Formats: sequence, C-alpha cells, structure tokens
Amino acid sequence: MLKNNKLNLLISIVCAIVLWAYTTAVINPETERTISGIQVEPVNTDALNDRGFILSEGMPHYVDVTVTGSRSEIMKLKAADFKATADMTGYRKGTYKVPVNVAPLNNMEFIQVRPDEITVEIVDLITVFKPVRLEFSEEFARDQEPGFIQIIPEEMEVSGVASAVDNIDYIRALVPEGELTEELSTIRLEVEAMNKEGQAVYNVGLSQNLVEVTGMLCYTKWVPLRIETIGEPNESIEVTDIYIPSLIAVRGAKYDIEGISEVEGRPVDLSSITVSEVFHVDETVLNLPEGVEVADVSRDLSVRIEVQGIARKEFTFTADMIEVKNLISSLSGHVTTGSVVVTVLAPRDVLAGIAQDDINIYIDASDYRWAGTSIEIEVTAECAIEVKDVIVDPKKVRVTIIRE
Repeated sequence: MLKNNKLNLLISIVCAIVLWAYTTAVINPETERTISGIQVEPVNTDALNDRGFILSEGMPHYVDVTVTGSRSEIMKLKAADFKATADMTGYRKGTYKVPVNVAPLNNMEFIQVRPDEITVEIVDLITVFKPVRLEFSEEFARDQEPGFIQIIPEEMEVSGVASAVDNIDYIRALVPEGELTEELSTIRLEVEAMNKEGQAVYNVGLSQNLVEVTGMLCYTKWVPLRIETIGEPNESIEVTDIYIPSLIAVRGAKYDIEGISEVEGRPVDLSSITVSEVFHVDETVLNLPEGVEVADVSRDLSVRIEVQGIARKEFTFTADMIEVKNLISSLSGHVTTGSVVVTVLAPRDVLAGIAQDDINIYIDASDYRWAGTSIEIEVTAECAIEVKDVIVDPKKVRVTIIRE
C-alpha cells in the first residue's frame, strides 16, 4: 500500500512538471514584443526655470520599447503602462540630445528603446505681468451689476516661451452663477490665461492659481450730474466748446441709492486751462455718499474743454488816421496825441488774415458842442473780422475842437 502511494506521488510530480513545461513552451512561452508610441516626459524642468530657461515648444516626443516576458503578460501591455522620461537637470540654453530613461516593469526585461535619446531646444524663460479680469457666468437684471469689486492680486506673473507669452492678453477669473449676492463678500476663484482671441492658454505658467475677489451685486440708477465752470480763461486762449454730461449712472445697495436725486462734481476752473483738456468723471471728482460709486455705463464719462491759442498783432495809427465822428456841422476836430497802438487778439490763422485796413478807429464826439476846447476822449477801435479782443493804447487821446 505504501509503495502504491509513493508511486502515485511520483507520477503526480512528473505530470505537473510535464504540464508546466508544456504550458511554458507551448501555451505561454517567453515572448518578445515592441510597444510603440510611448510619450517621453521631460522631468526636472523646474531646475531650468529657476535658472531662467525653459523647454521650447514643440511636438511631443515618442519612443518604441522592445521587451521580453511571458506571452500572457506581454500581450496585456500598452503604451500607458510605461513611463519614459528625459532628465533636464544641468542643461542651459541651446540644443541638446537628452537620453531617454524607461522605468522597469515587473517580470519584464528591456531589450531596446528606440530612439534612446531625444533632441530638445532650451530657450530663455520670458516673464511678464498681465491684468486679472473678472468674467461672470450669469446675466444680471437690467438695473443690477457687480460693484465694489476688489481683486487680489490685480496682476499676475505669466512665464513661458516668448511665442506663448506674447499672445497672452489677460488672466481670467470666472465667477460662477449665484456666487455674487447683495451682501459684500469675498470668494476665491481659479484663474486661467487667455489669449487675444479670448481662448484659454495652458502652455504658460502662472505665479498663482487662485485670486481673492471681494464684491457685491448692486442696483443702478440714473441721476442728473451738475458740474460748474469757474474762473475766466487766460488771455492767451479762447474757449471754443465746453461739454459737460447732464446725466450719470451710479450703483450701490438699493437703500443707498434710493435717496440720491443729483450728483455734484468738482467745479472746472477755466483760469487754469492752457490747452484743450478732457477731465475724467469718477469718484475722485464727485461728491458721492458712502456706499455709492459710478456704474459701469458711466465709467467713460468726461468733461471736455476745447480751447485754441490766441496770438497778438499790433497796428500803429497816427493822429491823422483817427476819425473824429458825430460833431455838429459847424465844428470840426482833430487828434493832437501823437499815435495810438491797436492790439488785436485772435487765433493765429485768423490773425494772419487781418490787415490795418480791417480796423476802424475813431472818436465819438457827439457830447461836445463848444469850439476852442482841448479835451481827452476815449478811442474806439473795431475790427471787421471777428476776433477775441481789441485793445487800444492809450485808451484816451486829446482832441482839439474848433469852429469852421
């Protein structure tokens, strides 16, 4: 009986060995296979960035890996099972061939990696600052809009290759629907770089991934705007046009704007203006109650003062050129003062066309009825062309009146 048991055991062992050999050699033999399209991941790129460099943009690199192993394990393999890397440590600006390293797999033997190195270009890392802008997922009622917005930070550092960085327009923070309420609050939002076509860009680095946004949902209201002008323009200029908006839109909490019937602004002093100017109308020049600010639709409001430069031109008139008018028929008069200088103030282009013949200079003697007198009478000078001013020096001349 014991002999039979030993014989049976021996037969079982032999059968197991034969079965294993058959399975290994025939059913699951050692097999070689090449897996293609394994993407190479550059590693330790932060070391490049720290030194002011970055990998140039280009097509991804792929390698083929040939391995051996059991047929059952080999046939399960796919490209995603492999990790191929290229170590960027120690490189500077330039073009290099960098070895490819493939992490080993259990029960697999690597025979070949093709290609075993990749060509990379390392360029300067470009860094710029771009503004952070808010965008909203929801549409607001016609009489509502976001207000008292504060973004921290207002700008963000963008880094990458020159071609990518140059195309970045701004950093977007998207406010989800319902996040903005009628109470002032602070939320944290993720950001993304946006190009000049309004599309998100992911091949650049940002100095941070989140911004803090403080704000509230405000009500808006249109009210009259009152801004006065004070002072007189300088003699060297002439004011040709003054534009002051008559209405302005403000925003705030509903209870803060209900009582506003008018907004007053700081007066514009014409005496301080020497050239045409545009004054922006914002909270710095407006007398607004606390909790109220200018609405978006009125953010571009401005006061416009148009002026033109005034030049001078002098004309000298001798005594015989000054006419004495309005004496009674039996009297005549003549000027005894040597000469009078008439100064005309007008824009340069107008002044260029004015001649002495365009000026009528005379004395009105209608109040004088007696001969043998020598009196001082005011001189009047009129220009046939419209000008800013006509100045006479001296203002009075001596006139002798005689009987004819």
